[in-house]
Amino acid sequence: QDGAYTGSCSIFPVSAKVEVTVDNHVIKDIKIIEHFEGQGESAEALPSKVVEAQSLKVDTISGATFSSKVILKAVENALNGI
Repeated sequence: QDGAYTGSCSIFPVSAKVEVTVDNHVIKDIKIIEHFEGQGESAEALPSKVVEAQSLKVDTISGATFSSKVILKAVENALNGI
């Protein structure tokens, strides 16, 4: 459904909180509200890939695999209302 949804995921030592905006049944935007990462800052490029693909099935960022998975799970949780 259309709207803005927040989701989070935390797997020590990485955590992320995102806001996903859906309009006309299309993911329009994903904002990272919080991202506590070790060295996975480059994973913050992932939301634009999800918006472009309209899917969570995107490649993780090399060198930031763990952060990538946490961000993707936060997006999934937002879309599932968790």
